[in-house]
Amino acid sequence: MTTKVTGIVINKQSYEDDSEIITVFTKELGKLGFVAPGVRKITSKNQYAVQLLATSEFEIFLSYQANKLSKLKTGNLVVTRIKLTQNYDDYLLATLLCEITEQAVEERFADLKLYDLLTTALDNLVAWEDNLSVVIVFMLQSLRWYGLQWNLTMCKRCGGKTNIKTISFIEEGYICKNCYLPTDYLFSIELVKIFSTTPLDNFYFHNKINIKEMIILFKMLCEYYLTKVGIFSYSIYEMQKKSIYFK
Repeated sequence: MTTKVTGIVINKQSYEDDSEIITVFTKELGKLGFVAPGVRKITSKNQYAVQLLATSEFEIFLSYQANKLSKLKTGNLVVTRIKLTQNYDDYLLATLLCEITEQAVEERFADLKLYDLLTTALDNLVAWEDNLSVVIVFMLQSLRWYGLQWNLTMCKRCGGKTNIKTISFIEEGYICKNCYLPTDYLFSIELVKIFSTTPLDNFYFHNKINIKEMIILFKMLCEYYLTKVGIFSYSIYEMQKKSIYFK
């Protein structure tokens, strides 16, 4: 018996001569891995459905155990995001979102909120030029799935809710004007407010934000994910070597 799911391709690896192991994040079953036989053959009808970053409908032979690979029967491409593969920086940003998602959840635990979060972020990476802000908001809002959601309602040092001045990565929250120290990095109040109030379904910021400040915040978030969250990210390592965001 087969199972039908709709999901985003978040990882893929070569397997045997012409097959691949595909990891998808699905609406119905959450994270799911399966073998896609023969998809690297030019004659394969499933090759487009298993494109990295694509959303596709899959019919699979579902394994009985969550830690065992299932097997693909057929795939149907629904949304291609091939545009994100045409610019290396965009590609690395998009794959970073997939890496964060893949490591945030266990196998076969459906999570529609995270699915919608990832879908919206990837779609906006395709649609807008303001890609860095999309990724920063995704990174901040994804922390809840690692049990590290920041408290962005009050100052972490005194509990005050007024005169917010910056964010502390060490204390994972706001710092107010009275508690701010010379050793704290200063972000604009506008930037802090935007990141804390942007709804999950609206990533594009029409506000003009200083790109240098955005890049610094992105670098700090990447370091935070590597050291405090503890993810492995090929994308971050590649960006540290080659990306314009790390120059």
